[in-house]
Amino acid sequence: MDFFVETLKNASLHVHAVWLALTYIAVILAMAIDFIAGRRKAKLAGQATTSRALKMTTEKATKYFLPMLCLSCIDVLTSVVLPAPFFTMLMGAFNIFCEWKSVLESTHDKQELRDAANTFNVIVKNKDDIAETILFLASEQAKMLTGQVIKVSGAHAL
Repeated sequence: MDFFVETLKNASLHVHAVWLALTYIAVILAMAIDFIAGRRKAKLAGQATTSRALKMTTEKATKYFLPMLCLSCIDVLTSVVLPAPFFTMLMGAFNIFCEWKSVLESTHDKQELRDAANTFNVIVKNKDDIAETILFLASEQAKMLTGQVIKVSGAHAL
């Protein structure tokens, strides 16, 4: 009986290992497709490929694979109960979906997002100047309103 249980456990771990490997390979392929598509879109748009942009791929891989590794550990622990590593496969499917969406996004949309981020950065860097300008405008508005209130109240007094 012990031999039978051990054989089932080992077979289950082998099946899990195959599913885990396929999941990781699928995510790597999706990332490669997105990388190639991104380089192609950048080239067509006349944008230079910088080392910073290339490093973003490494950062993305870290964001994808660290959670997948944690979920793989959970899948190994649950391999006695579950027939496949469902947690890792779900995370892998989500990562592949994100890569698919990235491939479908146009370069124009991505440029708009970059421009919005740059505008926000300029606002944050100049927040003191903007705050002073807003305070000045608010005080001028208050002065104008105070002057109008006096005129209106004087008109009512007559």
